[in-house]
Amino acid sequence: MTAAENRPTLLCVDDEVSILKSLTRVFAGSNVRLLQANSGKEALVFLQQQPVHLIISDMRMPEMTGAELLAQAAVLQPDAYRILMTGYSDLSSTISAINIGKIHRYVQKPWDNNELLDIVGEGIKYFQLIRNNKLLTQKIARQNKDLQKLNHNLEEVVQQRTLQLKKLLRQLKSNLDTLDKDHKALLEVLYNIISINPQLSGEFALKVANTSRSIARTLELSVNLQQQCYQAGLFAELGKVGLPHNILAMPFHKLDNNERNLYLSHPQNAEDILIPAAHLVPVADIISQQYERFNGSGVPAQKIGTDIVLGARIVAAARDYWSHIFQRLHPQKYSPTEALEAIKRLRGAFYDPQVVDALAKVVAGSNPSELGAPKEFITIAQLQVGMVLKQNLYNAKQMLLLPKGHVFNVSSLQKLAQYQRKHNEQLQLVIEGLSKAALEEEE
Repeated sequence: MTAAENRPTLLCVDDEVSILKSLTRVFAGSNVRLLQANSGKEALVFLQQQPVHLIISDMRMPEMTGAELLAQAAVLQPDAYRILMTGYSDLSSTISAINIGKIHRYVQKPWDNNELLDIVGEGIKYFQLIRNNKLLTQKIARQNKDLQKLNHNLEEVVQQRTLQLKKLLRQLKSNLDTLDKDHKALLEVLYNIISINPQLSGEFALKVANTSRSIARTLELSVNLQQQCYQAGLFAELGKVGLPHNILAMPFHKLDNNERNLYLSHPQNAEDILIPAAHLVPVADIISQQYERFNGSGVPAQKIGTDIVLGARIVAAARDYWSHIFQRLHPQKYSPTEALEAIKRLRGAFYDPQVVDALAKVVAGSNPSELGAPKEFITIAQLQVGMVLKQNLYNAKQMLLLPKGHVFNVSSLQKLAQYQRKHNEQLQLVIEGLSKAALEEEE
């Protein structure tokens, strides 16, 4: 394969020749193979004939809109990074267009060349990460199939699996070294790895993460430490992707001693996965120590009391609280009250007393079904014109509804309310306050 053939392919779609020429100039110095189409119909021909890694499409085109094109592109080439280009007058229709076209980003005209280049760079890395993850998943599947054919005892299987896992981790580290240290993108990908694994649970991960953050907030820790606890709770089970299927398929109480020892190695697997991301080292430390016990009877280092990092003490209590409720630790399913009492019985033994007390306050002040939901979340009914979105807004299927930085106006408030009624989905938003223009108007 030549260097030219190995470059990512970017397809630009617009019915205006001048726009296509402008995009050609923007990407003239980029390491991309550029394709152009004057219509959605012409673009679909490209998508049916060859791999396309990124698509930039104008919203307003005759016969087929950009949203309609990108919706078909999502079926033809689901891994392609889809970017919608809209004019200012199209902003009110952008929300529905995002859902129809399943786009990843949108750009307003006139665009900023540097911003557009950065977005395309993010898209290339997104596609490469998906491709690399698929390759690793395929390797893991093949190696798991080979392991099933072995007739050796569990110790030999564990030893062989460990060697294979280390090899895969080295490959993953190599891939991570090439990624941009975009914090949000990395966290979303890691969470997706957990969510798509049928033996794990994205819901469980979110419950543990939110409860860990609520405990940290109750203990009046810094915002940075609260966020680290949230991230550690979210990725506490990341290392399980390297465990054999038969271990993951059974609840902990059904495992024998050898299987439990193998199961308890998953925090160290997660630590190895996260090491290349230097900004996540504190999170990796929390995850690696989550099975240490306050009285020194835990693993892997038998740390005692405050020798265990505080974040690990927090995650341990939150994790086991939800493990009782999710029926992971015992045959019977615990209610939230019963789960809390189970944690309290081991206060000072397995768990830090101050963490248990904080958990009790969190449970007492929360709806158990939404335990740990950040207080900064607001509902659609609480929105006001001029408020600024602090974080990307996703729906229940993790599709982007509105981007970070969106300033709400009458039209976008109405559209969001209509979406919520139509889909019967309670949306929660993180707002950073009123825009500068709205504040000046109030004055």
